[in-house]
Amino acid sequence: MRFLLILTIGIVCLFSSSSYGQQAAAAPTTGTIKGIVRDTTHNYVLKAATVSLYRADSSVLNYQLSNNYGEFKFTNVPIGQILRIDVSNVGYETFRQKITIPKGESMLDLKTLVINPRNETLKEVVISIPPITYNNDTLEINAAAFKLDSNATVEDLLKKVPNITVWGDGVITVNGKEVKSLLVNGKQFFDGDNKVTLQNIPKNALEKIQIFNNADRNNPLDSNLVANLKLKKGKDRSYFGKIGIGYGTNDHYQIDGNINFTTPKLQLSLIGATNDVNKTPNDINTLVRNSTFKGTGTSIEYQPDFRQVGINKGTVAGAKMSYNFTPDTKEWNNKSSVSADYYFKNIESINNSQNQTITTLSTNNKIFSFSENAAVNNSESHRQNSQFNYFKKNHQIDISETFTTDNSSGIQTNIRNASDNNNQITSTNNGSSTNNSDNQNFNLRANYSYNNYNNWKQRFKGFNLSYNLAMNNRNSDRNEITAFRDLLTPTLNRDFNRNYQTNTKSFNQNINLVVRDLKSLFFGNKNFSNFNGELSAKLDLDNNKNKNQVEDLNGNTYKPNDYLSNDLQTNQAIFTPGFSISKNFSKNLSNRYNKNLSIRLTAAQQLSYQDNKSIKSFQNINRNYNNFVPMASISYYNYQYGTHSTNISLTYNTTIAIPTVNQLAPLTDSTNLYNLQRGNINLVEAKTKSLNLSLYRNDMRNKNTLNFSANASIGLIEDAIIDSSFIDARNRRNNYLANANGSKYARLYGDVRKSLKFKSAELKFGYTTSFNINRTPNYLNGVFNFSNNTSTENKISTNFTFKDKFALEGTQSIGTSSSKQKSLNTAYKNVTLTSSLSTNYNFTKKFSLNSNISLNNNNPSVGETVNFTIWNAEFNYRFTKGNNAEIKLSALDLLKQNRAIFNFAGTNTFTTSTRNVLQQYFMVTLSYYPRKFGNNAAVKK
Repeated sequence: MRFLLILTIGIVCLFSSSSYGQQAAAAPTTGTIKGIVRDTTHNYVLKAATVSLYRADSSVLNYQLSNNYGEFKFTNVPIGQILRIDVSNVGYETFRQKITIPKGESMLDLKTLVINPRNETLKEVVISIPPITYNNDTLEINAAAFKLDSNATVEDLLKKVPNITVWGDGVITVNGKEVKSLLVNGKQFFDGDNKVTLQNIPKNALEKIQIFNNADRNNPLDSNLVANLKLKKGKDRSYFGKIGIGYGTNDHYQIDGNINFTTPKLQLSLIGATNDVNKTPNDINTLVRNSTFKGTGTSIEYQPDFRQVGINKGTVAGAKMSYNFTPDTKEWNNKSSVSADYYFKNIESINNSQNQTITTLSTNNKIFSFSENAAVNNSESHRQNSQFNYFKKNHQIDISETFTTDNSSGIQTNIRNASDNNNQITSTNNGSSTNNSDNQNFNLRANYSYNNYNNWKQRFKGFNLSYNLAMNNRNSDRNEITAFRDLLTPTLNRDFNRNYQTNTKSFNQNINLVVRDLKSLFFGNKNFSNFNGELSAKLDLDNNKNKNQVEDLNGNTYKPNDYLSNDLQTNQAIFTPGFSISKNFSKNLSNRYNKNLSIRLTAAQQLSYQDNKSIKSFQNINRNYNNFVPMASISYYNYQYGTHSTNISLTYNTTIAIPTVNQLAPLTDSTNLYNLQRGNINLVEAKTKSLNLSLYRNDMRNKNTLNFSANASIGLIEDAIIDSSFIDARNRRNNYLANANGSKYARLYGDVRKSLKFKSAELKFGYTTSFNINRTPNYLNGVFNFSNNTSTENKISTNFTFKDKFALEGTQSIGTSSSKQKSLNTAYKNVTLTSSLSTNYNFTKKFSLNSNISLNNNNPSVGETVNFTIWNAEFNYRFTKGNNAEIKLSALDLLKQNRAIFNFAGTNTFTTSTRNVLQQYFMVTLSYYPRKFGNNAAVKK
């Protein structure tokens, strides 16, 4: 079955590329066109002139801006085809000429193209608007020049523009460079979510798309690529959204809706949803993003989650608003806005699981444990956020706060036992628990930044001051009933019925100050060229209070447990002053290249103080820590005009982990004899030294771009806090802690993207890889051991689209995990394979079919191999004139094979877990997509 799926993906991609690339295969090879632009009056070369190539049908083939020498050069131009070249510039008449690269030649040199100044005295001037123009340093895409369906969106328009790619995850790249900020009339559109913007705004409401580089808010000397959608006059007042209701077999249901309003200053969203099919958005944006007018296509981000464990009924509701005080400003450093949102979520879940674990004690001695758990939980949460941003020339203020309340309750039962090598049960540890808790959190974040890089005469360039506050209050009531039975020595049997009343409070503060550009402050701008300094100071203040009241059942009444009952308060202060020095080396040639090398060294000292006060004398611990935490980085940037840009950086960091009081001297709770937590008063702080290498490459060629990135890190932990476990034949565990050297890790993440654009189709390839390896020391029954844990994840994806008729996405992923214990001579491994295929076919503009199928294979080194397939299909029919109404027929888990099997390796354990999951059902859904931009009906273009 898996082979058939992979074969299908290959055949479809091959068929697609052969069908739509047949002409390219049969046509002549591509060539190059170049030339120079001059004006007639002064015979000057013209820089920043817009040079556009058109096919015979007037569709845009390519475009670019002439450089400082008036030069332009197009590559990958078809040979033997009649083309048209247009040259335009502000104040000049448009130069237009038909051209063809002769067969048998690969280069057409147009020499000098002379354009004439526009004669403004003419009585009648006919000005045609080109699809692509340059205005100073801004690329402008004129929407009126592209003829699309009346219901087309901005995303449909962008897919028609050469050199622009819209990826499946919503990322936009222009000449291979990612657009970091997507704006509408100069401001964010519903938190700047690309899908919400591109798939809701109609093309007919758009005047032009402006693409330009903007200053980086965190580094004004750097820049990011920005795309701004300029709407037609009056189109900045709008509403859009979705209302849907569905009912299916087994009484499954789903109701969701959102409505969004915009004015020049205000944006408002109202959302709500309830279902019992594992569709629970974590925030307002998730629901809005997956309810766009255009639809989700091959995306399965917000679908019934057949991989989520348990059966979950969820209800959510919320509102979100943002208000812009300066809606018409065109200055990047002159903006002020306020935003707020409220989100409610209620989840009822039923979770059942079975776990089988193999624990290796020595080469020929293992313990086999089994557990069966059943839990019913209910949780209700309220979350409120607000944010204020003020940006005025050199001053920037950001203030935000979050307040959340959570209430939860649950009932759980556990059946557990342990067996020896002869499969004889040695002990059982069954139990049940009930819990109720309420939790309140408040977070405040404030940041002030002053930047004065535009005034070179002033020595003081800027600083940044931030303050963070986190407050928490949690109350919980819990009852634990356990019955431990020792089948080897019955006198060791234990029964517990214990109540816990816990109140925890925390008050944590963080203050961070950074003063930049010390060189200018002390020595002026002309001294120590390209050297600079920075001063930083960070202060963390934490206050935590923990009050526990524990009671044990004695006869028919509960009596206080004096050992576990406690009142503990911890105060901790960490102060980290630092000084950085940096040196920049740069080299550039206008319109050719820009190269920069930066070296930065930071010396910092971390001073820590921890004070623990408890009614238990052994927890009254007072400690001081003093550590040197240096940092260093080197980065290289290479920008080759019109070809590619490359970023490489290497960073060294040092971090400190201070042992907590619960690691030093915990109160050991004996209700679970399979897991008794002990401490170690002699623990010292752990120091992690890490090295990180990152690489980013953006392909800026005109078509068929190849972009990739990679991030790798290695780390060494000195005095790592590790486990020292003692396990007996009955699976009773005493887990102590210790310090040990030799803990290491290595991590790698990579991402490659390749796009191919044809006349009516687009093919995109993606590859991601991750690799993690950890070498962790530990003690088991007094024997020192190294556990080597490795995990990998590799995924290949192919996405093909043909016009607005057909979309296909195929993925193949393989994940592995392994654990090896050197001294125990054991090794466990698990391999997971997933093949998936998602398709979207629009039979007409109103009728479409969506389908996704995934083949899953779970192959552990211990236990059975599991294979299952999840196949979902949807039939969608849009009706009404504006395609605003939809009826959907859904078939989920058609083969009724969904299973949840998890395999994971620990230090000296391997566990196979089975969970209950959602299974097959069918559903009918009715939806309506209200959408209107502008006070009057949109004019069709």
